[in-house]
Amino acid sequence: MNKSSLSFSGIFRTPFFNASGRWPFVFMLYASLFITAGRSNDSVAADIVYPWRATSAIVQAGDGFCLWLYNPENAIIDSVRLIGPFTIIKAGIDSISAARYEYDSFTHASVNNRIWVHVPTFAHMGLYHLAVHCGEETHVSLKSVQVIDHVKPAHSFLHISDLHVSRQWQGSAVQGYAKELELLDRFIRVANIIAPDFILITGDNIHHYTRLSADSTGWGGEKVYAADQPPLVEEKYRNLFEGAAGFAGLYELEVPFFLTTGNHDFYGVASTDHMAKARQWNALCGLRVYGFSYAGTRVGVADDYLGDPKTDIPDRHPMSGLQGQTLKNFFKENGAGYLRIMAQHRPDRIDTVFIDQHKINILLNGHQHDPAAEWVGATPTLSTRPGTVCRSGEIGRWETTLGFFRVFYVSEDSFTFTPPLRFCQNPTAPVNELKLNLTLDFFRPNDGSSWQNKGLLVNNLGVDLPHCRIRFIMKKGTYTIDRGCIEQVIHTDKATIVDVRVPVKANARETVTITDTK
Repeated sequence: MNKSSLSFSGIFRTPFFNASGRWPFVFMLYASLFITAGRSNDSVAADIVYPWRATSAIVQAGDGFCLWLYNPENAIIDSVRLIGPFTIIKAGIDSISAARYEYDSFTHASVNNRIWVHVPTFAHMGLYHLAVHCGEETHVSLKSVQVIDHVKPAHSFLHISDLHVSRQWQGSAVQGYAKELELLDRFIRVANIIAPDFILITGDNIHHYTRLSADSTGWGGEKVYAADQPPLVEEKYRNLFEGAAGFAGLYELEVPFFLTTGNHDFYGVASTDHMAKARQWNALCGLRVYGFSYAGTRVGVADDYLGDPKTDIPDRHPMSGLQGQTLKNFFKENGAGYLRIMAQHRPDRIDTVFIDQHKINILLNGHQHDPAAEWVGATPTLSTRPGTVCRSGEIGRWETTLGFFRVFYVSEDSFTFTPPLRFCQNPTAPVNELKLNLTLDFFRPNDGSSWQNKGLLVNNLGVDLPHCRIRFIMKKGTYTIDRGCIEQVIHTDKATIVDVRVPVKANARETVTITDTK
C-alpha cells in the first residue's frame, strides 16, 4: 500500500482513548503507516524541513504558514493535511513555488518547494502532525503545527536546557534506551499541565558519546563514540523525540517546542569537523539558525558551536558571521516587535555588540548546569539559564542542578520569570518512586465513559500557575464546569472533549467538576 492511497474519512468515528491521556491508539496506528510506507528510509532526514523537529509552526485558525519541502522529482503536491488526536483537517494550498531555497548559509542545505497553506477557520486548537501527499508518497512531520484560536499579547513559555538524552544508556546498546528519558517523561507530564504557549530548549539535546553500563551516579562504564556502533545517531534522536521503552520523548509535549544546538549535539563525527556536525543537525533536526514571531515577541535562535569559528561563528564576535546575518535579516524583516529574545547554548559566547544593537531583552542559554540569572550589555539584557531537567551524571550535586526549568510570562514589552522550579521532589529517586511537584488526577476514568468527572490539580512548585490545563474526555453531550473557564469543546461521534483552563495558587490544590447539563 502506498501512502497516498490511505483514506482519511471516518478514521476517528470511534476514538480509542488510553489511560494516560495520550493520543488515541487508532491515530498512532495510522501515523505509523504514514511513516513506514512509501519513501525508503536510507536516511532519517525528513523531506519536510519546516516545520519539523527543531522548529514548530504556530498558526491561527484561518491563517496560513509556509511549508518547506525537499521534492527533488517535483512531484505534484496533491494535498496537505493536519492530523490531530480527534480530527484530520485538509489544509488549503494557496500557492507552490519551485526553486532552490537555501535555509542554512553555512552548509548550503536547501529545499526546492515552498508551499503556502492555510488552516481552515473551523480547526480545533492543538498540536497536529503535518502530512503532505505528493505523488506516490506521503511526507510526515510529527507534532509540528500548533493551531491556536488567537494570538495572545500576554503569553508564556518554558525554558529548559541540557537534556543530554543518550549520554547514559540503560540496557543493551541495541535494545536499550536513553536513561535520561526516565526524568524527561515526568517533566513532560508537568509541562503539559502548565500548558505554556511554547517551550524553548537551549542545546545539548543529545550527547556526543554514550556510556554503557554506567554506575549508579551515571559515571564509569564503557564510552561509545563510533558512528557505526550502537546506539546509532538516528536512535539517539528517535529517543529524544519519540521516546523509548514506554517513556515519553519530546513528541509527547502538547505545546510547540523549539531547539537550539549545543556543544554535545553531534555523534560519530570529529569535533573539529564543523561542516559534518552542522550537516548532521540539518539532516536530523532541520533548521540550525532561525527566528520566529509570536504576537509582539521576536525570538532569534543561534548556534554557538556546530558551525566553524571563522565564517559562521567567529571567535571574537560570534554573531558577526553567517548566522549573525541570518538573525539580522530576521529582525529586519519581522520588525522590532515589543520584546526580543535570543536563544543560544553557551553563556560564554555572548556577543554583546549584537544583543545591544538589536536590543535583546532576554538571552536564554544553558551549558553550565547550575541555574543563573544576570544582566548584561547596555539594553540591559537578562542572561539566564535554568539548570538541567534530566542529564545523567548530575546525581552527585542534584540539589543545585538537576530537575529544573523556568516559566516566563510576557506582556508586550515587559516580562516576569520564575526562579528555577524543580518538577519533582527528588530526581535521584527510582523512576517508579518519583513524586511530581505538579499533578493532575481524575476521580473517574478520563476515557469518554462518564457523564461527570473531577480533575484535581495539586501545585507544590512554590509559584502561582495562572493557566493550568485539564482535558476532560467525556461521553458525548453538553457540559458545564464549576470553576475555571472552558477553552474549547470538541465533539466526535462518541465523545466530547472539553479543555479547561484554571489558575492554581502556589502550594495549593484546585478541583474542577465537570457535569452534563441534562
